[in-house]
Amino acid sequence: MPSPSAPKAPTARIAGLLAITQVFGWGTTYHLPSTMASPLSAELGLTREGIFAGISVMLLVSAVVAPRFGRIIDRHGAHWPLVAGSLLMAAALVLLSRATDLVTYLAAWILIGLGTPLSLTQAATAALAQLDRQRARQSIGLLMIMGGLSSTLFWPLTAWLNTTIGWRDTCLLFAAAQLLICLPIHAFGLRVSDGRNHDVVASGEAAAPIPALTPADRRKAFILMALGFSLTGFVSWGMPLHIIGILEGYGHSSAFAVAAGALMGPAQVSARLAEMTFGKRHGILTIGVVSAAIMPVAVALPVIGNASPAIAIGFVIGYGLAAGAMSIVRNVAPLALFGWQTYATMTGWLSLPQNIVFAISPMIFAAMIDRSGPTTALIISFGAALGALGVMIMLERHFRRVAEIGRAA
Repeated sequence: MPSPSAPKAPTARIAGLLAITQVFGWGTTYHLPSTMASPLSAELGLTREGIFAGISVMLLVSAVVAPRFGRIIDRHGAHWPLVAGSLLMAAALVLLSRATDLVTYLAAWILIGLGTPLSLTQAATAALAQLDRQRARQSIGLLMIMGGLSSTLFWPLTAWLNTTIGWRDTCLLFAAAQLLICLPIHAFGLRVSDGRNHDVVASGEAAAPIPALTPADRRKAFILMALGFSLTGFVSWGMPLHIIGILEGYGHSSAFAVAAGALMGPAQVSARLAEMTFGKRHGILTIGVVSAAIMPVAVALPVIGNASPAIAIGFVIGYGLAAGAMSIVRNVAPLALFGWQTYATMTGWLSLPQNIVFAISPMIFAAMIDRSGPTTALIISFGAALGALGVMIMLERHFRRVAEIGRAA
């Protein structure tokens, strides 16, 4: 009999397939500007802030449509939204390959923003929650583990393709990958339920109990969750696009900056693997507090230390560990507090404030680094990370209090 803490074979298979589409999905969109900012800027005549404004547009559009798309996913399942997302991403990448100025460039990112809640994390994690709610935490963790390799694979791949075939043909190649890899997996490989038949849980196994939240408790949990996740997201969404530039700003060579920055992916995967292996012993919000505590230490290292390679590597790995664990917390905590029936809807509403913060963070980081240097960016990140730690402690205590009241009743 399979262990209740490990995903069942069908769930693990679907998590693996979704991980492939997540690697391609994030690698061909969100991670593009990190390695293609220079050629995009040179050919389109845009500033660095203008290039990263594409990411901001993507996240803002996603924030606007995510709650509505979440309700659709909860009512009808994740299958067809995932298919539609692949088509939108392919069309957006074709449009991006034909961009000639800021208007056409941002138009492509608007399409990517429409496809984000459909083909990326929101729909993918909802599919796993709908498929097997007993093991949703573990299957989402598995998805995060495998999907965390996106930057590690696509940063060097995109840089190589750009020097080999140019950024326009690279975008066309990525569009083809959406159609030839992601679309078939979403259309034919998942066989996800329609959102109403959630009976995959084995007979005799009950899903993890959900605390009975009063409207006031639910509102407070939502506010704390939105605030804590937004603060951590300011750092974890704004900084990855600029880690290479930050390391270069501290005097490291471009080659070393790329090599050290690539360690972020394995660090994120390691944190997610540790959470999946050992996290079942602890509540998901306890993991959130621990990961929130690691982040301020990591971003402070280059400021209080020297510019040695060891400090740079410690900074990247520490940041990757914190961001990797927090990505699981962001996707699992709504399930633990609000249940699977409204999971996609709640994650959609949570993404509204988060994505607004996520949207402005790449441009803020770009402006801070260009005008004040990397130290200012890291000091601001330290402040945001400390604030997030305080909020996560409050959220964990609130959840524990509600759970104790529920048990006493």
